[in-house]
Amino acid sequence: MSLASVVFALGLAAPEAQAAATSTTPETPAPAAEAARGVISYPPSFFAEQRPSTALDMINRLPGFRLDSGDSARGFAGTAGNVLINGERPTTKSENLQDILTRISASAVERVELIRGGAPGIDMQGQTILANVVIKSTVQVEKVANIQTYLYPDGLFGPLLEFQASRRDGINQIEGSLKATVDRTDQTYDGGARVTSFPDGRPTIKEALKGYDQIQNYAARGAIQRGVLGGKLRVNGKLEYFSYDRDVTYTQYEPGPGRQISGETDADWTGEFGARYDRRLSPRTDLQLVFLQNLGDDTYGSTLVKPGNDEDYRERDKTGESILRAELKQRRSDTLSLEGSVEGAYNVLDGDVRHRINADTTRTQTKVEELRGEAAGKAVWRATPKLTVEAGARMEVSRITQTGDTDLERSFFYPKPRVVATWNPTSVDQLRVRVEREVGQLDFGDFIASADLTAGSQDGADANLEPQRSWVGEAAWERRFWGAGSISATLTHSEIQDVVDYKPIVGGGDAPSNIGDGRSDQFVIALTVPTQRLGISGGQLKTRFSWFDSEVTDPVTFEKRRITNATPFVCNVSFTRDMPGGKWSWGVSTSCANEYSRFRFNEVRTQRAEQYFEGFVEWKPRPDLTVRTTLSNWTSRNVTRERTIYKGSRADNVVDKNEYRSLPFEPYLFIQVRKRLG
Repeated sequence: MSLASVVFALGLAAPEAQAAATSTTPETPAPAAEAARGVISYPPSFFAEQRPSTALDMINRLPGFRLDSGDSARGFAGTAGNVLINGERPTTKSENLQDILTRISASAVERVELIRGGAPGIDMQGQTILANVVIKSTVQVEKVANIQTYLYPDGLFGPLLEFQASRRDGINQIEGSLKATVDRTDQTYDGGARVTSFPDGRPTIKEALKGYDQIQNYAARGAIQRGVLGGKLRVNGKLEYFSYDRDVTYTQYEPGPGRQISGETDADWTGEFGARYDRRLSPRTDLQLVFLQNLGDDTYGSTLVKPGNDEDYRERDKTGESILRAELKQRRSDTLSLEGSVEGAYNVLDGDVRHRINADTTRTQTKVEELRGEAAGKAVWRATPKLTVEAGARMEVSRITQTGDTDLERSFFYPKPRVVATWNPTSVDQLRVRVEREVGQLDFGDFIASADLTAGSQDGADANLEPQRSWVGEAAWERRFWGAGSISATLTHSEIQDVVDYKPIVGGGDAPSNIGDGRSDQFVIALTVPTQRLGISGGQLKTRFSWFDSEVTDPVTFEKRRITNATPFVCNVSFTRDMPGGKWSWGVSTSCANEYSRFRFNEVRTQRAEQYFEGFVEWKPRPDLTVRTTLSNWTSRNVTRERTIYKGSRADNVVDKNEYRSLPFEPYLFIQVRKRLG
């Protein structure tokens, strides 16, 4: 019987038969009563066959769950990912959830909870599915050394060294880490090609491309948590440096010899300080106060040298974000909880841009400041044992002031209501429905004109840019089977107001602007299959297929088209198997080919990436030692870019030239050694 037939049969199976099958499966994570409540607990025994090293390993094995590190938007509310630690969101915006979970050893985890659709007293952080990693309350002392390196076909090593230490004793915690890495990205290649053809009969230009880059990253972080004034206070800090250096050489060999050289550099210093105070005011009422301060200093430069043209672009951005937030939660009963919060934030970007073309230099100085406030309220009501309703709204008010070459001040007010209903008709089925108004944020970088010297394009700045708003409707169905299996289908529709895309601006060129209303639709099917019943012990198959369709009226041609950078289809398939004995694991994964397009005033740019393959083997000779080897990009996938550049507006449909660029990327080896020292 094929795998498709098995999945189809599972979808048609009677709920009673599903429940019976689940109850007899040794790896069943939780009783049916807990599952019906919307919270499924997975104890360490559920992951025993895998012998996970970190909390991330455990999260990756959750049925029907996919890690989301959150949004990079300004503010604290609405930017969280879909994982909590001890029921709380990490008080940081400079670290992603993957890094945080990697630092938590699996031996310190008491259980992992999967929260589907919401439950009274649980802050869903704007998500419909959450994972909550519960840490043991007993004393946990750890010292871990993480040594890893990337090995490339040309013999280059990309090492990463990390040391972390922590001590957890109930409410008292202290932890810190140091990390250093030197590596390259997929912008290092040899054997690339660029072909430029001209419809008017000019000779075709053919060039060979060679690119080289290097990154450096150094970070130090620490956190301490103690009992203070009847509650607990957690303070965390981080200092990080990141640099990037890239050079690309274009060697022309047809119709005659020639050379073009471009380069990019980036040096970024960031610092973060965060503090969170939690206190239980009564048996049913909790207070949380959050303060967060982020500072950054980023210096970017790019150069382009070719016959008759010498360009240099420099941009320095100083950024800051200060956030103060208060949240009050009250559990009115076992079936009803209320939440209220207020948040204030100050954001600033001070940008200085200098662009030299041969002997002519232009300079642009822009400072953007934002004062933003938000008040929010939410109620979670368990109407019946099978139905949970979450309803609430966030009210956001902001004032953005721009000074420098353009002086402008604007104010915005946006209500953002949200309703989520979760229905569990059986112990293995769940239906989730969401209606929400989403409001995007203005990218401060869009207020500063910039240039892409390699592509020969420039982005203007539209001072009248407004946030994109959407009414979103979503319906999701999920069925669990075989104890650790899950299949779900999610349909999301968005009616978008003031789509942010490229639009011609006064004075020539184009810039990110509001181009009118549009819509988007997304359909996602996700499947997790434990392969024990298919005759393969210790195996897990995970698949995710996403179809995306969008439409907006092009501001140049006035025809309907896809929204810029929207990818029509994305897929991920992975299979992991833990071998008998618990010392060896292996797995393979693939990402499907994809493409997306960007529409400019005088250009259409389409980028395509071929299918990507990866495989790993993991060895755990002892509980405190893990050695993992990963071979990535087996097929040396190719990434291409096609540009159709017009003599004037795309509406005139007079093509000046067509450019085709192809970049091959070689396979590489990733070796990781993780040693728990104590």
